[in-house]
Amino acid sequence: MTALGVVLLEVLCCLGLGATALRLLRVADGMDRDEHLVVAFAVGFGLLGWLIFPLGVAGLLAWPWLLALLVAGAAGSVYLWRAGLPTASGRPDAVGWTLIAVIAAVMAMDGAEALAPPVDADTLAYHFNHPRLFLEAGRIEFILRPLDGAIPYLIHMTYLAALGLGGELAATLWTMVSGWAVGAFLYVLCRRHLGRNWSLAVTAVFLTTPAAIYGAGSGQVEMRMALFVLTAAWATARALETGRLRFAVLGGAAAGFYVGAKYLGLLFAAGCGLAVLVQRRWLAHGAAFGAALAVAGFQWYLWNAVHTGDPAFPMFFQWLGRDDMVLWNTTVDTAFKEFWFPWERAVPRSVLWLLLYPLKATLDPPTAFQAGRIGFGPYGLLILPFAALGVWAFRRNIRRSPLLVYAAVTAVFYALWFFTGSSQRIRHILPVLPLVLLCLTVAAQRLTVTAGGLVRPLAVAVAATLCLQVTGQALFSVNAYRYLAGGADRAAFLRDNVLGYDAAVWINAHLKPVDRVLTSERQLLYFLDVPYFFATDVSQAAIDLRGDNTDAAALRRQVAAMGITHALLGRVPTPQGFEYSRPLHRLWEVGCLRVLKSFHMRTTRSRTLPALSSGERTFDVLTLGGRGCAEG
Repeated sequence: MTALGVVLLEVLCCLGLGATALRLLRVADGMDRDEHLVVAFAVGFGLLGWLIFPLGVAGLLAWPWLLALLVAGAAGSVYLWRAGLPTASGRPDAVGWTLIAVIAAVMAMDGAEALAPPVDADTLAYHFNHPRLFLEAGRIEFILRPLDGAIPYLIHMTYLAALGLGGELAATLWTMVSGWAVGAFLYVLCRRHLGRNWSLAVTAVFLTTPAAIYGAGSGQVEMRMALFVLTAAWATARALETGRLRFAVLGGAAAGFYVGAKYLGLLFAAGCGLAVLVQRRWLAHGAAFGAALAVAGFQWYLWNAVHTGDPAFPMFFQWLGRDDMVLWNTTVDTAFKEFWFPWERAVPRSVLWLLLYPLKATLDPPTAFQAGRIGFGPYGLLILPFAALGVWAFRRNIRRSPLLVYAAVTAVFYALWFFTGSSQRIRHILPVLPLVLLCLTVAAQRLTVTAGGLVRPLAVAVAATLCLQVTGQALFSVNAYRYLAGGADRAAFLRDNVLGYDAAVWINAHLKPVDRVLTSERQLLYFLDVPYFFATDVSQAAIDLRGDNTDAAALRRQVAAMGITHALLGRVPTPQGFEYSRPLHRLWEVGCLRVLKSFHMRTTRSRTLPALSSGERTFDVLTLGGRGCAEG
């Protein structure tokens, strides 16, 4: 099948699976056609990822099974045309058409990025790479590595379907379409509370937010998890409004899909669960919500528990972990946590910093926040004063609004994330950003009802934000347009944008399937066709790569035990010349490592503006052997 055909089939599958689920739950009553479409897609998106898991465990990750699943799911899309009220009609005015043009331009830039090969390091390390490995093996295999190995993969399973049937292009197109789905859902939800123009404005602001641009155009899962957040928040509010158990079930399932996509989903599920419990029918709704949550979210936690003892590996490994694993033990677990937590937490976990974090992340972000280039933009801060006044002016109406549920769920998630989370990277709270933008904009817009003179300042805030963010996306897209204009030369594009790509190409051409390469260059894992072992000092326990380890004999035994025949290492400049990471440099000093091929390449801090920051880096492909490895 063509890549475009696969993506269209996967869209129909998500719509069909979701429409079938909504019909079985009988929650489509009262929805208009647009609402039915976006909720169905979000639910079906989660169901598709959920259903591929049993196929993978059973060893059925081959194209006939994946195709059969997509076709069967797509058949359910017939329910979309048998339900739903007519969508409100009417022609946009000049402002509306302008905002539609902005969104169309954004989609065009997204399209250019989707046609280019993936170059994001996380995408290459695991978002696309691990589904690729599962497909090659024909089954889901456990990857014992923290942060990017033993993790929930629900969203990645949807990438797997695209990769397995349509290749890399289908996967990049699928990330584009699933990112657009979040914008569509946000627009439809906004229309319940705002007019068309304000709804378009909020959608445009969200889609051009730097974090959304970064996440939607890569395999990063945070953007797509917003589908589950929007569905769960909407369903939870409907459960409180109507008292119907079926909405609690839907909310629990959506929250469970978030749990199955990332550990942080546990915190969001807690926020939704608390909202469900604050009502008269708390027991029945709580039980329904919890049961649906458990069914939708349990898979990868059980998978981790079976292999490590810790369902949320490595969070509870020190108490629950197994002690018979070669690749992980309590020593490296402690070292990992002592390294990771301080690195990822740039400000103290206090009530003061809970309140100041958004200001710090927007105005003066430290490196750990990753907000300098992939933050949330200025819109929230610009309209915050208007929103605060709007909340105060209409405080008596808040208790009856579903926006209170959205705000409460978001606030609980944010507080739990800040005080319990291991990382303060701003993109980790991207899934709740649509709810934040919706609540702030509605509150600010309501203020203009009583103070008409404030319409212009709010319009200026939207215009300024869009000008800034669309310009940023245009710069970000130059790389993709340059690739398309240059004849879509994949190798040249990857050589310019992926550090060390030529080394991976050389390894594939010169090494054999019986060889195994040791490397810590995670951005190259997607391109390596020969067996490899990814190792850093805190990512595994099989080879002791801690900086103070100089025992060459022990290192030789560990390397041999892992079947390592070659290494791909980057040189670190020193006053004496260069060195590799210290333990491996010791092997080189004793003659156990010999350079086969060196690659000198240009490095950049920014793929968007490579001319502003560049340097040089050398990678060596080395072979293990000789007298230095035979001794001891």
